[in-house]
Order: sequence, then structure tokens, then C-alpha cells
Amino acid sequence: MPTPDPPERYRKIVISRLAGEFRDSTDIVETDWRDPAPGQVVVRNRYAGVNAVFDKNLCRNGIRYVDVVPPYDMGIESVGHVVAAGRDVEGLGLGDAVATVALGHGFREYQVIDATRCVRVREASREVLALIPTGISALVGLKHIARMTTGETVVVSAAAGGLGQFVVQLAKLAGNHVVGLTSTTAKADALRSIGCDRVINYREEDLREVLTREYPAGINLGYDSVGGEVFDALLDHLAMRGRLVVSGHTSDFDQPEDPAAAARVYRKLYWKSASVLGFQNPAFPEHFAAAAAEILDLYYSGRLKVLVDPVHFKGLESVADAEEHLLSGQNIGKVVVEI
Repeated sequence: MPTPDPPERYRKIVISRLAGEFRDSTDIVETDWRDPAPGQVVVRNRYAGVNAVFDKNLCRNGIRYVDVVPPYDMGIESVGHVVAAGRDVEGLGLGDAVATVALGHGFREYQVIDATRCVRVREASREVLALIPTGISALVGLKHIARMTTGETVVVSAAAGGLGQFVVQLAKLAGNHVVGLTSTTAKADALRSIGCDRVINYREEDLREVLTREYPAGINLGYDSVGGEVFDALLDHLAMRGRLVVSGHTSDFDQPEDPAAAARVYRKLYWKSASVLGFQNPAFPEHFAAAAAEILDLYYSGRLKVLVDPVHFKGLESVADAEEHLLSGQNIGKVVVEI
């Protein structure tokens, strides 16, 4: 089932040199159209997600499980429409909207991918892009890694970001008291709009002082993607049997490792029977399909809101700007590029 008029060539972003910064490392290049093999489809990408910390590490070959050899295709998650299909493809037809998550498939106009890796969705929208896989990460992290229950105090760092917004809402839907950490008044307002019980603007309030005063029994669950002083504060304020999920460390991801002059972490965990849990969503593929179905159902039923950053980035030429916008910390919600 080929598309009626496939282009002979189309554009994509590749790492051409390991210069460390996205803008300096990447180029927009043309590549030949390729018909899908049996079991594959061609998707015309409409929107792609920005993962600036991960992408910047790729541009310095700093992802431990990836060996970047230029030219290296960029981009991970995207949504679009099926425009061609090979033999033996079941459940997908021309024009169907799909979401895909595959390294090297996002920042390009077209992608060829196994049909089994496509999630059929109602529309190829910015909101759906934000949900898959970022909403899935939040769901898997809370449900399977943190073992979240109900009636807990949950503290979320970078709470108004692409990931944090879903951690906040899922924790609230489960019947928990949710504390969101953020850095601006606008982000604080956004967090209140999605149900945060307490917002801490760490540029106006002292995080440790607030936790000590308002949560003297400690926090049951911390979900941290910032690291540094935020991680230290959450660790020190864990309650008995508390859990601290580490899903990133944006505050120092591009800095050399600096051994902290503090007590070893087991001294802070042992007497509380507490835990620190590292979590990367790609390490748990067994949960992807069920989590995708659940997160989409929550959105389609109106129980989950999606914050998409209002700054509009259009075209592959704008991806570097979108990456820098996200790294600057100005975003509210998921940063998306229209392809």
C-alpha cells in the first residue's frame, strides 16, 4: 500500500560531529525515500518531542548504552500518519494516526518503522506526543518502580515540565497529597491548575525549611529529575519506608562527577528502611503497551490534562532553538516541534 506520490528524497537531522552542543553537532541532510519491507510502515511525522538533556549527551557520545558514530540519526518520539505499508501489516491502514518511540526516528520528515512499534491513536496531536512516551514514563515510574499507594505525601521536582506534570496528576488521581517544586510564578500557576496541593517556588522559599516545617513526618515518595541539592533535600526528608525515584539529574548532567562530602547514602536510608530507585523508562519495555493504553484512556476520558509549552517551533530548522529553550528552563510542559 504505497503512498500515491512518495517523495524521492526527504530531510532529517543527524549528528555530523561530536561537538558537544546540539546546534554545533547536527546538520539537516537529505536521504532517499525507502519503501517499507514486509511488516513495516512509512509514517509522515507531524510532531516530534524534544529531549534536550539526552540529545546533548548524544552530541558528546555521553549516553552509556549508545555508541554514537556520525552520521547519527536524531529524535525519539513522534506522532504522524501512515502513508505507506508493506506486506503483512495488520491493524494499520493508510491515513491512520500513530505514535512512535524509536531512537533516530523523530527529527525527520518520514520514518520507516516496524508496524508493531506503532501505537494507534485518535489524532496526531501535540498532546498525544506529550503522553507517549513521557506520560508512560510517569505511570511506570510511579506504579512499578515507586510502588505508589494512596494517602501518601509525594514531592515532585521539575513539576511543571514534560514529565513532572504527569507525575503530579497521576499521584493526585491515586489519592495522594502532592507537592510540586518549580522556579517561576507562571509555572506555579500551571501546577495549581492541574491539582498540586502545595507548590514550592524554590527561588522564593527554602525547600528544606518548608519540608521541615510543613511535613515533619517526612515525605513518602519523591520523584526527582533534577539532582544536586534537590536530591539531597528529598533524601534527607524521606519518611519511614520512603522511596526516592531518580529519573534524571538535569542540574549537573553536563558536569564531571563530584564526590559529595557527606554521609554515605546508606546511613540515611538504613534506619528508615528507605530506598533510592534509579529509573529509565527504556529499561522496562514489558510495561509499555499496558501503560500506553492506560495513559491514553486517562487523557481521552478527560481525567488527565496535558501541558504543552506555548512556544511554537516549526520545521527541522527550529529544533536547535527548541533544544536550547528546554535547557534554559523556560518551558511549561512538553516542548514540541512541528515537522
